[in-house]
Amino acid sequence: MTTAELRALRARLGGLRDPVVRTRRLDLVFPGRDRLPELASLIDDPRVARWTLHIRRPYRLRDAREFARRAARGRRSGSHLALLIVRRSDGRLVGGLSVHHLDADHARGEVGYWIGRPFRGQGYAREATAALVGLAFRTLRLHRLEARVFPGNEASARVLRAVGFRREGHVRESILKDGRFRDELLFGRLAGRKGGRRSRATRRARPSRPTPGRRRRN
Repeated sequence: MTTAELRALRARLGGLRDPVVRTRRLDLVFPGRDRLPELASLIDDPRVARWTLHIRRPYRLRDAREFARRAARGRRSGSHLALLIVRRSDGRLVGGLSVHHLDADHARGEVGYWIGRPFRGQGYAREATAALVGLAFRTLRLHRLEARVFPGNEASARVLRAVGFRREGHVRESILKDGRFRDELLFGRLAGRKGGRRSRATRRARPSRPTPGRRRRN
């Protein structure tokens, strides 16, 4: 990663302020200390651990604290942006999401997300992920986003398709989880495109190359 590109990415991440994004019903916020007990309780769920790579179970308060420390380091270093999803109507924590594996050289990253059990089936994952995709393309100035889903996680795959990702491949035994190698489904989306097609506005305009000073995984 070149110095200029990395500095530009760090500057964009450093310029973000809480709430980082506001949607119709949700705020995407940094993982502050006051949220960590609620986070530890909500994320300590076998269905969250089953479909994610790095979320352990049991998940304790010390794990939430370490997550917050890694999130702060990742933002400073330009490696990832981790956020919590908060419902604005009552201030309750709904879930979390991130753009990680940030690569300033190639203007790409990977999207990931999870939703707590009491809040599933209400469209929060789609709403929050759509907002994160917009932030990644417009504010962080990425060109490509990827997402990786374990086969069988149909709910996560539906969210990705709904926000413009397309399935690009089936990667065999690429991840070691719970003592065995697991397959992954690869999804991708490009800036200015939805479902792999360039938007009408982008078709009229000449694509611009990411430039220094301007930033990606369910």
